[in-house]
Amino acid sequence: MPPIHELNRQSLLLFLKANEISFIIPTRDGELKFWAEHRQFLDQNKIGVMVSSSQAIALCEDKLQFSEFFSDAQIPAIKTTVNLNAKFDEKHKFVVKERRGTGSKALGLNLSGEEAVEFASSLHDPIFQQQVVGKEFSAETWIDKSGKPNGIVLRWRQLVIDGESHESTTFENKDWADKLCIMFSKLVGLKGHVLAQVMVDSNQQLHLIEINPRLGGASPLAIAAGLHSAQWSIFEFDQKLDRISSMPKIKFGLSLIKKNNQVSIR
Repeated sequence: MPPIHELNRQSLLLFLKANEISFIIPTRDGELKFWAEHRQFLDQNKIGVMVSSSQAIALCEDKLQFSEFFSDAQIPAIKTTVNLNAKFDEKHKFVVKERRGTGSKALGLNLSGEEAVEFASSLHDPIFQQQVVGKEFSAETWIDKSGKPNGIVLRWRQLVIDGESHESTTFENKDWADKLCIMFSKLVGLKGHVLAQVMVDSNQQLHLIEINPRLGGASPLAIAAGLHSAQWSIFEFDQKLDRISSMPKIKFGLSLIKKNNQVSIR
């Protein structure tokens, strides 16, 4: 496929028609905006896209606006600032990252105030967050056109490499799942497969790290557990709503292991 920055509406449509493509599932952060902007045009030409709205994608990408938007959510976002001295005490440890873009790139962890400021000087548009110590899990869901989450899979992130889970196990916690469904519904425009990263501190308090409005590297585990999001999006596009499970049965205790670029689920 040609690089998306070389395509306009008509050249994109010609390429998709020539290759008999009728449905698109974006998986990279960098392409979500492109497909969101072209979704309505493609829909009019009978080609579906599993993608959230441009506004929802932009909010998820901007870590500062994201933190402000979810500051009073059922699971509040980690407080974020562009000025270290504005909100945080120097005695705390900090995380420093780019305001926009993939969180695992150019990431400074467990830094003192002085180290955080020094690390930030090497970034383009840095933001500061107080370091939250605890266990991390992902929550994956499928959101229909009306904005309703349909099923949710919680999985512990036991081994993370470059931001992607290489070991992950599904688990059950109805209280957390209910809070996450309310939180997902708060952001109008989320659609299709959506995943959140959450930290659990020593007091069992939840802290929202980020929301990615796309499939993730360990999403095969969510699919194996019963969250058939890509299939449901295609059914929704084809108006086969009776084939979408309204109360999917989620399997707990499934594990994903990625080793040597091979994924296995047990």
